[in-house]
Amino acid sequence: MTKEEAEGKRIDYRKCAAAGGILAVLLLMLLSFLAGGREEEGQSVMQKAEEVKPRKEETADEEAMTESPAEQGEEARELPRVREVEKEAVGIDVSRFQEEIDWPQVAEAGIEFAMIRIGCRGSVSGAIVEDDKARANLQGAADSGIYAGAYFFSTAVNEAEVREEAEWVCEFLREYPIVYPVVYNCEGFQDESSRQYGMTAEERTELAKIFLEQVEEAGYRGMFYASAGELKDGLCWNTEELEGQYKIWVAYYPEEYSGEEGPAYEGKYDMWQYTDEGVVPGIRTVVDRNVAYFGYELF
Repeated sequence: MTKEEAEGKRIDYRKCAAAGGILAVLLLMLLSFLAGGREEEGQSVMQKAEEVKPRKEETADEEAMTESPAEQGEEARELPRVREVEKEAVGIDVSRFQEEIDWPQVAEAGIEFAMIRIGCRGSVSGAIVEDDKARANLQGAADSGIYAGAYFFSTAVNEAEVREEAEWVCEFLREYPIVYPVVYNCEGFQDESSRQYGMTAEERTELAKIFLEQVEEAGYRGMFYASAGELKDGLCWNTEELEGQYKIWVAYYPEEYSGEEGPAYEGKYDMWQYTDEGVVPGIRTVVDRNVAYFGYELF
């Protein structure tokens, strides 16, 4: 091989090596491009998924606003299995106005039942408001062996509102062992400032019946509360109609209470609120005292 031929071959080898290097570089660039494309494609898919899925905190906020207490993890308590018995039982009715109550001391004083206000609808605003002592009172009474009932102060002016009240009451009571009745309480409607002012006895009675029917469908025992003066001769309510369907809780305050005579009221009644100035150990304020002409036994 001549010198020129050998030199030519070395040039050919260099060209081949250079071409191979260029091919390798191009191959690496191609692979990098393809990998990058796949990565960008993957990022695009993830981005689309995030756009479809709500943000976690937004979902939590919506759930907090829309879930009922039961859906938020509070389980409904099964209603106690009870039978009604003939007896006289002594009790009280309380609300936030009785402040903090020492329920064990109340039980030691011989109180057998407590009717507890759980809420009201504002007589002017129309908003439903929870009694801020209701939960403590319901739990305190139950823990002390005192049978609890409940009442709601209604100012409903139409069927939609009274159904809303009944639904609110039933939902609120889900967590508590209610033994005594759930009561429809409606007062102050003769005051010109009341949103119920001008309603007829028939209209108010119909709303009371809707409320009580709804709570009984939920498994509670319904009862209607009013003063003896409002009930007498059907002055403010269709008294006979209510008496024929529900227990009646009448308010009448004699000058003295002996426990031997009932209220000066000739209509039907099952519970008597005989004073709003009662004194009971464990309660710092005066309190309404009651006697019920029925009781309950668990079974």
